[in-house]
Amino acid sequence: MIAKVSRPNLLRRKNLRPVAQLTIPTWIFLALVVLIPFFYGVYISFLNINLASFLPPSFVGFDNYQTVLAASETWSTLRITLIITFIGLLTQIPIGILLALVLHENLRGTKTFRSILITPMLLTPVAVGLTYRFMFDTDLGVINWALGSIGIEKVNWLGSQTSALFAIIIVDSWQSIPFVMLLVLAALTAISPSLYEAARVDGASASQIFRRITLPLITPTLLVITMIKIMDFLKLFDTLFILTRGGPGNATTTLGLWTYKTGFVFLEFSRAAALGVIITVITLPVYFLWRRASRGVR
Repeated sequence: MIAKVSRPNLLRRKNLRPVAQLTIPTWIFLALVVLIPFFYGVYISFLNINLASFLPPSFVGFDNYQTVLAASETWSTLRITLIITFIGLLTQIPIGILLALVLHENLRGTKTFRSILITPMLLTPVAVGLTYRFMFDTDLGVINWALGSIGIEKVNWLGSQTSALFAIIIVDSWQSIPFVMLLVLAALTAISPSLYEAARVDGASASQIFRRITLPLITPTLLVITMIKIMDFLKLFDTLFILTRGGPGNATTTLGLWTYKTGFVFLEFSRAAALGVIITVITLPVYFLWRRASRGVR
């Protein structure tokens, strides 16, 4: 017996066919620029490609993964990545929430202030990195000049691990906080004003309104922001490369930058591919958590 398909389902399928046909070129493009390079990277991670030697590639199995996981540099760069991620999230999300709350009040000059705040997000990371590299210069930088004008000694911002990590977090936060602010502002706009009015009638204070109404309702958006920023920190490269190149030494080298150095400085392509696969494995749980959190926002 053949089951009958309802008319609405048939109409829905007919409406989806043109959409599916129009997206075929996009899927082909994604396959060419994402899937094929990814699977090729997985393939060469099982070989011993090293451009510093003239030996032909050969299959080595999981040797590259064992070498990478046994290397102290892998774990030290992972630790630095986690430090930047943790401090970056603690910096960017609270400031982004605070700015969104201020803009949500629609005070005088809010539109102008919002336009100014989103400007860093529109700049390229390379341009931002070069600008801040000059600003953090020990002798000619404007930051040390400002500190010297109030009697504070010059700081070698990019010369030690602590100050360099602090500088990296400042630069990334300057460019990322507007993104956090815009998403939180959109979540605040979706909250019904009647909830706030009812809370004020009941005598709730501003802090109580934030803790009991605002924060629970924007939590799904905050989870999405957290997942996106974790993935951004895991692949942080351009700003970091321009600012410190992972220095001094490897003091600010993240896992993504160490992958670049392994492949393009030490010319060990197979080990770099293995590191890339490891980063993908680390990112996948975060990606699935992001997808799950984004459903709550919808």
